[in-house]
Amino acid sequence: MPAKARQTRCFTLEINRRPVLALSAASLRSAKARIGEAWFIEELERMRSNGKPILRPRDACLVRPANSEEAAALDLERAMEQVRGEDVKYCFAFLIEINREPN
Repeated sequence: MPAKARQTRCFTLEINRRPVLALSAASLRSAKARIGEAWFIEELERMRSNGKPILRPRDACLVRPANSEEAAALDLERAMEQVRGEDVKYCFAFLIEINREPN
């Protein structure tokens, strides 16, 4: 197995049993820690999908290994960010539609 494949794996955050986003991390523990950071939770609580909050205080969250479709969505997002010249160290991809915020 290539060294890079051993270092980074793909995980999915489910909220109320709904896959919401895919992210890369070195381990499940690392993925859970990243998703548990206060700034990350605040961002998800602020964002909307189809007009509804992505995350509410009492929602059930689960982090699990991503399936092949979820990993492919992350690979695509990472490639697009690389083309735009953005840092992809903490790349993630939403698996649901996200409402645009008004300017």
